[in-house]
Amino acid sequence: MTEKKAARDIYIFSNYLNEIYHIYMMSAEQEIFTVKFRMYLKRMIAKLMDTSFGDLEKYRNSNCASNCLPGHSIRTALLAMCIAKELELKKSEITEIGMGALLHDIGKLFLPREILDKPCKLSEIEFDVIKTHSEIGFQLLNEQDWLPGPSVQIVQNHHERLDGSGYPNHLLDDQIHLYERIVGVADVFDAMTSKRNYREALNYEFAFREIKKESPLLLDDRIVLILGNIIERYSHSRKELAERVEMRRKICRYPCVE
Repeated sequence: MTEKKAARDIYIFSNYLNEIYHIYMMSAEQEIFTVKFRMYLKRMIAKLMDTSFGDLEKYRNSNCASNCLPGHSIRTALLAMCIAKELELKKSEITEIGMGALLHDIGKLFLPREILDKPCKLSEIEFDVIKTHSEIGFQLLNEQDWLPGPSVQIVQNHHERLDGSGYPNHLLDDQIHLYERIVGVADVFDAMTSKRNYREALNYEFAFREIKKESPLLLDDRIVLILGNIIERYSHSRKELAERVEMRRKICRYPCVE
């Protein structure tokens, strides 16, 4: 995976989301989710199945820096699928998780841009508007028989929290499916490590420490622990690479490349 290919993935997904919005707004009778879009989702899931945590940053670019629905959705899916692999789930289960994660914020297509793009923290009323996105997305997808039921439930329940403080249904503990817990953690991590209009992106280690504080009260501590292991391996490999490059620079009379 290269940054150029990742940027193209974001661009294509963005075009499909725009198409969905315009079809929904202009025609009550036309099918919102075209066959081409469904095929695209399958191809995207297959591609993400072969990516790793190290590819996450490639799905960030200057054109998708803040409140970018396509980029955030792809990164959340990538990370959720990485966690699912660590849990040794079946390929079919990982696919359902990835599909739900790709679509988890689709309800935001129909929220006011002035709230989504507000350059400061939201008011309580504005945040209440934001919280409607999970139910909007669920209603949009609930009758789509091509989409697995567990994937649709991810769209509705990825903001539920173990203590019942989440939304929209204030589910508790085991009422929240494993898939929804996985995507919930992935969603929070990507939101914290992404730039927002009102703050800079947090680094991986700091974001993880903040997430760890919320488990096991809010987030599944087993999933959070797996996320920590993935980050640690990634950080260790980057450190080793930097050390090897530095060593080569010291012993090589010509410029070295990574």
